[in-house]
Amino acid sequence: GTGIGALSEIINRFSNTLGVRASYNVMATGGTPVQSGTVRELTINGVEIGTVNDVHKNDADGRLINAINSVKDRTGVEASLDIQGRINLHSIDGRAISVHATSASGQVFGGGNFAGISGTQHAVIGRLTLTRTDARDIIVSGVNFSHVGFHSAQGVAEYTVNLRAVRGIFDANVASAAGANANGAQAETNSQGIGAGVTSLKGAMIVMDMADSARTQLDKIRSDMGSVQMELVTTINNISVTQVNVKAAESQIRDVDFAEESANFSKYNILAQSGSFAMAQ
Repeated sequence: GTGIGALSEIINRFSNTLGVRASYNVMATGGTPVQSGTVRELTINGVEIGTVNDVHKNDADGRLINAINSVKDRTGVEASLDIQGRINLHSIDGRAISVHATSASGQVFGGGNFAGISGTQHAVIGRLTLTRTDARDIIVSGVNFSHVGFHSAQGVAEYTVNLRAVRGIFDANVASAAGANANGAQAETNSQGIGAGVTSLKGAMIVMDMADSARTQLDKIRSDMGSVQMELVTTINNISVTQVNVKAAESQIRDVDFAEESANFSKYNILAQSGSFAMAQ
């Protein structure tokens, strides 16, 4: 694989060791609803789709969407329309999205991420999100890690969120750090925050991460308490063994004392009988 999808997969192979989970969102979104017109010589990720004639406003008949999705198995890109009539291209496996077309085709797509598709360098890389479910920092280093946006404060959105932050809406900072903003259009949509819980997909995933973090911490506490309990049981058992050993020693001492007293009794009894026999004579 290629792109941040492949990078995310590699990170997740070691997630148990790193304590970090990676996810990605590669999406290109039009700045405005789809416009009417003709898209000429459309090519996505090197796969030539050709000319799509007479696209209607908002792609009312699905002509543009269907043309793109007809080759999605080869391009790895799936097209859809959002509620505003904007076209969204989503990378299925996390590879970059590269769209090329001639003339003013970018206007049909509605601009936004498609403003430069008539050139030769158009590419949408996407957003890589690293999530850690404890209080420790995520430290990233290495060669060329700046290629995935970790080279400056402007390229990174970070936030630590907990259950106290759940008040119905996660603000824009949380939304950005959680990877909800794959592009500028989504960032504008989420500028007022995203719903916590089932009112938004990303919000629900954040709550699930917090629940998983709480479960992990509780398991750790239970493990620690279990260790303490085992130590207490071991200590009590040692005390019981010591008590048994002391009682056994006491019993042996009493046995020794009884044997000595029995010998003395026999000796004195013989002496008494001897005395009685002497008096009888």
